[in-house]
Amino acid sequence: MTRVLVVEDSATQAVQLRRLLEREGFEVEVATDGAEGVARCRAASFDVVLSDVVMPELSGYDVCRHLKADAATREIPVILLTTLNEPTDIVEALECGADNFITKPYELGYLLDRVRTVLANTRLRARPNGSRETTLLFMGKRVTIGSEKEQILGLLMASFEDTLRSKRELERSQTALEATAGELRARSDELARVNEDLEAYVYTVSHDLKEPLRGIEAFGDILATEHAVGLDDEGRRYLDIVRNAAARMRQLIDDLLTFSRLGRQRSAPVDIDLGKLVADVVSLLRFAIDEAGGIVEVAPELPTVAGHPVLLQQLFTNLLGNALKYRRPEVPPHIRVAWTPRTGGGIELRVADNGIGVPAEYRERVLGLFQRLHGREQYPGTGVGLAICKRVVEIHEGTIALDETPGGGCTVVFTLACDPRTGRTRECVAHPGV
Repeated sequence: MTRVLVVEDSATQAVQLRRLLEREGFEVEVATDGAEGVARCRAASFDVVLSDVVMPELSGYDVCRHLKADAATREIPVILLTTLNEPTDIVEALECGADNFITKPYELGYLLDRVRTVLANTRLRARPNGSRETTLLFMGKRVTIGSEKEQILGLLMASFEDTLRSKRELERSQTALEATAGELRARSDELARVNEDLEAYVYTVSHDLKEPLRGIEAFGDILATEHAVGLDDEGRRYLDIVRNAAARMRQLIDDLLTFSRLGRQRSAPVDIDLGKLVADVVSLLRFAIDEAGGIVEVAPELPTVAGHPVLLQQLFTNLLGNALKYRRPEVPPHIRVAWTPRTGGGIELRVADNGIGVPAEYRERVLGLFQRLHGREQYPGTGVGLAICKRVVEIHEGTIALDETPGGGCTVVFTLACDPRTGRTRECVAHPGV
């Protein structure tokens, strides 16, 4: 029976090697370090040694040198198990007199074939007395090789086989990646078609829903303007309910259409002066601000970011509109827009108000679709506005969260990467505000 000594400081790998070789009919002993491996070879007879290279104290190279320097053990073929495969490692294996090496990680079948090949070559090879040393320079280092040409050839062939094995594995991996990429492209195309169909469906449904709404609103207006005198108080109350419900339905359809369009059919990112954009939004909301007796303070310098103007305008319109809507009774709204740069690039923006605020346990929930905390009688709305804000921020590679304003109210904190064209942050340039 062929006797094998495994020199391996990793208990897991030693057990794995032992079980594999014993299953194939080898008699196996294990040494847990280099010194023990050398001692065992001197005390007993082995047909082949499998030694790990990277070990404390005595490396696999050292083990091989000790065995090849001793007349009693120099005939034992040594196979090095290594994660190293640089040319210098191969030369060091030649220099220490190793018969072969196997690169980790290895397939178990490959290891068995290599062991059997080394044993067969050892039996075929008639080793002469003494060795013929060759000294040469390699990468500026003087190297002395005492191995026979058969050993040298075997090591070089092992290196060549490992290179071929790695090449085949890379080719298999490349083939698998190409197949996966093809599948992903097919799924992406299918998803694009589904999105197109969904968008067409949304528009169709919205059109079909708006058509009867137009009739309800039109006839409601006619009843209110031309026939209200013919209705009693209860009839007029019912008419108001119908008209308000129709208006809420129209707003809900418009909000859903806005949400469904986010992320599709948007223009390429461009540089946007946030100071000017926020000033434009404030101008659009000027009537509502004045009606509420509100104040909007905008930081004197807001940065320029790369993004989608229409989406960012929608974002600030929703945030300022919410701050005006969810105000405390008899308290004029006070809204502040500020920003700070973020470490590593990008910015953090804060839109703070002095309104009714959002309890901590609901701050994450209200960023979802159709999430409301108050009845429509108190505060009108569809529960879609903050979901739209969240989606716009995500499109710009940012995050959004709600916080409490010191003294009461709600602060919306969100980040922008500044450059969604690349998906990376960059330094933002400040501009004078309006």
